[in-house]
Amino acid sequence: MKRIAAAVSVCLGIVPSSAFAFDWSIKTSESETVEVNSNQFLKSYQAGSLGSYSTLTANAEARTATSKFDFDGDGTYKKYWGPGAAGLASEYLSYGFKARYEQSEKTKLDREFIESTWRQQSTALAVLNDLGVATNVHGFLDRLTATGGIDRAPTNLDFVSLFATSTRTSYEPSSGGLPFTDTLARGSWRHSFSPIVAVNLSSEAELLDYDNAFNSRVQIYREQVGVDATLSPLLSFRANVGPAYLVTENGVSTSPFGGAGATGAVSSSVLDWIGDAVLTYKMMKDTTLTFLASQSVGPSIVGSLFKRDSLSANLIYTINSHSSLSLSASGNRQISTTTTDYASASATYSYNFTREWLGQFTYRYQHRFASTGPTTIEPLTGIPTVSGTGPADSHSLLFVFTHNYVLLPSGSY
Repeated sequence: MKRIAAAVSVCLGIVPSSAFAFDWSIKTSESETVEVNSNQFLKSYQAGSLGSYSTLTANAEARTATSKFDFDGDGTYKKYWGPGAAGLASEYLSYGFKARYEQSEKTKLDREFIESTWRQQSTALAVLNDLGVATNVHGFLDRLTATGGIDRAPTNLDFVSLFATSTRTSYEPSSGGLPFTDTLARGSWRHSFSPIVAVNLSSEAELLDYDNAFNSRVQIYREQVGVDATLSPLLSFRANVGPAYLVTENGVSTSPFGGAGATGAVSSSVLDWIGDAVLTYKMMKDTTLTFLASQSVGPSIVGSLFKRDSLSANLIYTINSHSSLSLSASGNRQISTTTTDYASASATYSYNFTREWLGQFTYRYQHRFASTGPTTIEPLTGIPTVSGTGPADSHSLLFVFTHNYVLLPSGSY
């Protein structure tokens, strides 16, 4: 409760004194999902399960001509039944609050903002959502985040952005995991050579401080250069690439991406590259095809370091004003103490029954290839990196119904 009170105090502290003169709006949504899965947690043997997921969200926004304040809250409850959930946590809870204040300057591109977020969720759910690993760990993971940024357009061709954020992750009970602090600062510059081509430069520094016996620390430096190109009214391309340099101090492994475990504190450094690319092709007026590729280096939600590679393709077809069809396929590689490859494909049909009611039906296939590497336990945090080392498949059907409702439309006050 003390953490909740502190988070609410931070949120209320950034509300401007003139908030009562703002134009207020309040929106809510509720979503219910039912999933039938042949192997929800990618076990080495087929074990079916039934899942039910309930989510509530709310947004209150206060706006003037030059400023905006948003307060968001959400909560999700997940429950699983069946042999696939045997021996694992079958109930998960997640909820949080976010407050954001944004001030606009002379142009819409010039702004400053501050943001505070507090979230609590089942530790098992956090690991499952981020790593895809089913564990039987109990308790909750708490995250308190403070963020701020400044955007400026000094000329019609240039855009500069400064961003900083810091997240403190802790556990209830305290024995539930390894507390750590993740602080990141980033500066970026975009220059448009023409309406068709722009170049992007970014520099980023991230510091991870772990509360373990060695007071381990990881520094990550990322430098990237990129290009945005509108090749035609139907075809656009964006790409960024650059080096990532990791320095580990007082760690428990000779490398953030594997290597033999160590009984004492060790230090190491790793140089790798990161990047992302997006190609968007509007095949027809109602059909868009997108190809994405990325390679990233960074921490998971529990602080374990990962290198992640991904390739994906998405096709969206708008059938009419009420319905659409989307197809996607992807391949992913996750590297920590082990290397694991995944492949997936899905098809989703969406239908707007009314302005407020949306229904979705999804079929999804997932495959995990056999893992390679010395161990499935990440030595710094002690968290498993995969649910199993052998190949596994799953087929799932998801039915989602969402209700969006405007409690107070903008302009009412």
